[in-house]
Amino acid sequence: MSTTVSDSETDGEHSPRRRKNGLHRGPLEVFIIRISPACRSVLLYLQQNEIPHVSVDVDFSHGTEHLPTVFRSQPHQEVPLLVDGEVVVFEGPAILRYLAMRYTDYSGFGLSLQQQMSNESIISWAFGELHRAVGYNYIYPQFLEKYALSPEDANESMIEHGLRQVSKHLEIIEKKYFKNSKDKFLTGSRLTVADTAVATVLVLLEWTGFKFKMWPQVEAWLNRVKRQSFWDNVHTTHSDFVMQLQRASMILD
Repeated sequence: MSTTVSDSETDGEHSPRRRKNGLHRGPLEVFIIRISPACRSVLLYLQQNEIPHVSVDVDFSHGTEHLPTVFRSQPHQEVPLLVDGEVVVFEGPAILRYLAMRYTDYSGFGLSLQQQMSNESIISWAFGELHRAVGYNYIYPQFLEKYALSPEDANESMIEHGLRQVSKHLEIIEKKYFKNSKDKFLTGSRLTVADTAVATVLVLLEWTGFKFKMWPQVEAWLNRVKRQSFWDNVHTTHSDFVMQLQRASMILD
């Protein structure tokens, strides 16, 4: 486990920067695993909105007894987990909603109630059904032993099923969200938190060298989303892992 504080979290050597809304509170803590899509989305939101925070990397490989006390005391020991004074929030959608409500007046969620609800709906879908298809049914069983089925035939069947699900979801995004060429992002002409949430899930496909050629609108949209501020910083661990996989593949070839 390591603790990091980003450059946007402090003003001066020690003192936390004032929040945009003018309130003065100590930095909140967010417990994360950096390859997790939801964790990366939360980190992006924190950094882009200059919310003082301390990010704590959680390592489950040595057992729960080595986890931070505040983390072990929770009934759901899952990441991301946010601790803000006496307030504890877990799961990506709930944390993003809390940050928007408490700190940013729903910055990045759209101006109207309809836009905000659309964003919340897409975020829930991204970290629920989409992540289940892309991550747990397709990507993770190929690379992470704890998510692989036994025997190997069963695992291969799940991966094939996962790929079919991935294709179905990409078709939905391509044909439903981008049927109007003027729509550059999922909820219209402006980048929102919903775009970030979906993109952090879809970039998991880079672990396999997945190509989006059959879904050109999705590919163009994903490239636009990646140009947002702090994206590269938050995705350093992901990008390094992809490079390692690429090098290993070249050696095997």
